[in-house]
Amino acid sequence: MSEKIPKVAVDLRAAMSATMFAIGLASISTFTLHANTDLPIPEQAIEILSNYCLDCHDEGEMKGDLNLDFLSIDWSLKENRKVWESVHLMANGGHMPPAKEKQPSDKERETILAWLDSSLLEHTPIGGTLPRRLNQSEYEATVRDLFNLTDFTLPVGFPRDTEFHGFNNVGEGLVLSPPLMEAYSKVAARIADEIFPQKKPTPTSTTRHAGPEDMVLSFSAATVRGDALLLASRAEQIMRSCTWPSRIEIMTSGTYRVTVSTSQFRPISDEPMKLEFRARELTASDRSFTDTFRFLKEIEVSSESPESVTFEADLYEGQTLLLRWSNAELDHEFNNLADQMEAWFERDPRFLAAWQKAVYPDGLTPRGKFTYLRGRNGWDVVTENLANPELDMSQAKMDTEMTQRLLKSMRGLGGGTYSTADAMCHYYFENGPALAVHGLTVEGPLKIVENPKDIRRREIRAQLLGERQSGQSDESYARQMLERTLPQAFRRPVGNQTIETYMLIAKHYWAEGGNFEDGLHLLVRNILISPRFLYRLVGPQKLDEYDLASRLSYFLTQGPPDATLSSLAESGKLSDPEILVREARRLMPSRPDDAMIQSFTSQWLDTNLLKDIMPDPVFKFSEGEIEIARAEVEWFFAEILKENLPLTDFIDPNFTFTTTQFAKDNYEYKVLNEKLKMDDYRVDVRGLTLDRLPMQRGGRYGGILGQSSTMIATANGVDTQPVLRGVWVLENILGMPPPPPPKNVPALTPDTRGSTTPRELLAAHTSEESCASCHKNIDPIGFVLENFDPVGNWREEWPNSGTPIDSSGTLPDGTPIADITDLKSWIVENIDFFSNCLAEKLLTYATGRVPNYAEIKEIETIVLENHKNGNGFQDLFLALITSETFRTK
Repeated sequence: MSEKIPKVAVDLRAAMSATMFAIGLASISTFTLHANTDLPIPEQAIEILSNYCLDCHDEGEMKGDLNLDFLSIDWSLKENRKVWESVHLMANGGHMPPAKEKQPSDKERETILAWLDSSLLEHTPIGGTLPRRLNQSEYEATVRDLFNLTDFTLPVGFPRDTEFHGFNNVGEGLVLSPPLMEAYSKVAARIADEIFPQKKPTPTSTTRHAGPEDMVLSFSAATVRGDALLLASRAEQIMRSCTWPSRIEIMTSGTYRVTVSTSQFRPISDEPMKLEFRARELTASDRSFTDTFRFLKEIEVSSESPESVTFEADLYEGQTLLLRWSNAELDHEFNNLADQMEAWFERDPRFLAAWQKAVYPDGLTPRGKFTYLRGRNGWDVVTENLANPELDMSQAKMDTEMTQRLLKSMRGLGGGTYSTADAMCHYYFENGPALAVHGLTVEGPLKIVENPKDIRRREIRAQLLGERQSGQSDESYARQMLERTLPQAFRRPVGNQTIETYMLIAKHYWAEGGNFEDGLHLLVRNILISPRFLYRLVGPQKLDEYDLASRLSYFLTQGPPDATLSSLAESGKLSDPEILVREARRLMPSRPDDAMIQSFTSQWLDTNLLKDIMPDPVFKFSEGEIEIARAEVEWFFAEILKENLPLTDFIDPNFTFTTTQFAKDNYEYKVLNEKLKMDDYRVDVRGLTLDRLPMQRGGRYGGILGQSSTMIATANGVDTQPVLRGVWVLENILGMPPPPPPKNVPALTPDTRGSTTPRELLAAHTSEESCASCHKNIDPIGFVLENFDPVGNWREEWPNSGTPIDSSGTLPDGTPIADITDLKSWIVENIDFFSNCLAEKLLTYATGRVPNYAEIKEIETIVLENHKNGNGFQDLFLALITSETFRTK
């Protein structure tokens, strides 16, 4: 439909201009500063700056592009305030002057810091968020809410959001370029197409046939033998047990006649084989689980000669038929497969020996990743071993260590289980039992049916437009839609002028001969490219009740305000601190899969990097374990927030969330009365459930600094670098980010040959005076984490060198640390560093701006007060929401 209607009634350039104008208005400062903001620098401060700073930072030298050679400062300029904030930060942290230069006395340093502190507090206003474009997640959630399009996602290739200060929802990073505006315009057309689709011509009935060669062969799920396709196993994922016709796609929703020819291949019992038919969306991933698709029919296959069965079924546009042998003997499920293989090994020791030789060709040392035994290749290895008259049978007993290791590997994720089952499929393809499919015919549509999408579209249109009154004109009906939709789309009331502006667009289109629904299609598209939809905080006014409702809702839910928040905003009650806290409690995320928890933790702790990291095979860390490592953080954060646990539990808790097997494999976890069954690690996790396991405080593991996810995110899957981990802790845990390295300092790269240790490499690097001042803060923390390898497992030696890891060091305050337990203990004793850091991250995420000097001071006050009152994380969370920083534009 969108191709027949002009892209927008108002030219896209005009839409861009309107957007830029609105953003420009909102960027105008609304703060009232002192009339005289260009104030002289006190004589004492000038003297200190002259003695210790201006040799490097005057107009002539300007090291680091910094000029401090002034007699007065115009505090009304944001860029001036940022310069002197950085001066305060560097002086307070002892970074400047450099260690080799003459140092001010303690009294002089106190004098300059006191002057800067009082001046910055006096002249730095709270607030200053730029207009915030909805980021991708917020946009998707808003569209879903506005139109009830529950499955809406942006298309693949949509321009990615830019991260700024670690988050993708900060105003300064959310620029709107012409290409991005064009992308929004295309998405708006797609959304309008979904609600007001183009009518299709009545289809004609066709007959399509798929032979064995036309059916999909996925992994070892099926194979073609002669005139038949053979199915050999059952599994939860369709790619491991199902087949479907590669050239039959349903183009029109309707009732179809399906005929299938099947037979049994070498059955071993009189029990009928059961062939299950489901309706598979062609857009669905091959990793999808079978039971997510609509069941159509199950037929019984009882003959070894081909027999045909015909049935009718409703199939919808974009679907095809999915075939699965539902009662196959071979089962890909982890524990069921291992039980089956164990029984087979007990019956046939030679079969056990053949598998032992395949997996452990040189004693108890495995050959490598189990995946080399996957499919046909694996079965060829096993059959070759079976044919070897000199096959070693000495370990082919059920109680040997080799047998127990083999069974354990078959119960683990991916490598052992999937490879075993994929290899065993070929035994069944050769020996049976297997289910043979000889051909499939689909005829239709015999009649047209309304599919769920059509029904859903009709419901969405009814919700969007409202009930049409008898005799109501098209124009009145369209105005009714705007009156219902615009306040929700713009997240605040709209006036008649706004409604009439949109009505003019529709009336102009209808006057040129366009039909009614196409005019509504055009209105929806124009709403979706409006700056009032795409942006929050548009306009120079102060943060009002509706802005506060949006800020609270997008912070806690990543979506627009619900009816309750909107009603409170309309009544002017939301800004009441008690009501604001009540609503914050109501909307507060409490589940690990809540959008805020997943979004915030993944950006704060960089666990969003895990999806792109695949650890080196030497670490034996699977994709499923990557998924569990990521989930651990979300479950852990949710628990501390929901239960209002102390902030120290982020660092040194007495519990963790993980699976028992993961804890054993990666955290040296000891389990009493261990069960034989292994954890069900799945790459495609459906509602992954982690256990709350007890841990001893004061240990290596547990807390943010003892979780695999942190160590994976701060490595690259192959090796570790102390500097990267040290900087990460300073930035994300302690809130003490080091300044960027000087431009003339070369990057430090690891010595992958192992000829020198990281400590020796850094010793040479930090011999430069320009590096030493920062590295004295970075390196002790980085080295104390070196005992964790790239996936978070403990190690005592640096790789390749055989040299014991020296993790000792001295923190900037003079505290000696020997290992990670000392660092965690120090952070717990000085927990306000972490609390301030986390609070700043939360408010950056919530407000869309990096806290300025005055806001940081407010955060510090809140943290101190919270510490006095028990230091609960939920208490801090709520205090931040009622802060002036949160409630100011």
